[in-house]
Amino acid sequence: MTRTTLSAARVSFALIIAAAIGLAGLALNGPLRADGHQDAASESDVVIESDMALPADAAWKHSFDVYEAEAGEESRVLATALRFAKAMEDEGIAQERVKLGLVIHGPSVFDVASDARYAAKHGTGSTAYETNPNAAVVAELVERGAEIWVCGVAAKYHKVGNADLLPGVKMAPSGTVAHAELQRRGFGMNPY
Repeated sequence: MTRTTLSAARVSFALIIAAAIGLAGLALNGPLRADGHQDAASESDVVIESDMALPADAAWKHSFDVYEAEAGEESRVLATALRFAKAMEDEGIAQERVKLGLVIHGPSVFDVASDARYAAKHGTGSTAYETNPNAAVVAELVERGAEIWVCGVAAKYHKVGNADLLPGVKMAPSGTVAHAELQRRGFGMNPY
């Protein structure tokens, strides 16, 4: 083994050990929420009182970019959008004053597809998913008035047509056009 190869091996080993220690630390410190923050139950001795004033008569327009998807799993971003809406309600903001826009593209087009289309994509092999685990979250978002736009380019690529979409989900020419239209109408973009 050359000196360079040996040094690279030592660095790789050190990185693996550091990652293992980090994961062990996370496990010991308690569960993490989908947004990466520690579960509030493990921090019950901490009191948080917001200093931010949110006027009850204001309107909020907030959009989310949804790309990541994992077969059989609830979409982290769809869940985050719903949590945001509920958090605003917890702060005394009426549901009709919080407008949500979601732009779905890439493999996440299946997260807003009917059970039949979801099963056609993920219903085979050793892990078969016959129902879309995102259907309830999507239905609640739609019920709250969220605009859920699917990138037409991604939909065409993944062979997900308008008829395959869950109720209330709409098709846009592209994800870029959907984002541009939401921004034109004053929607801010969630940074994470």
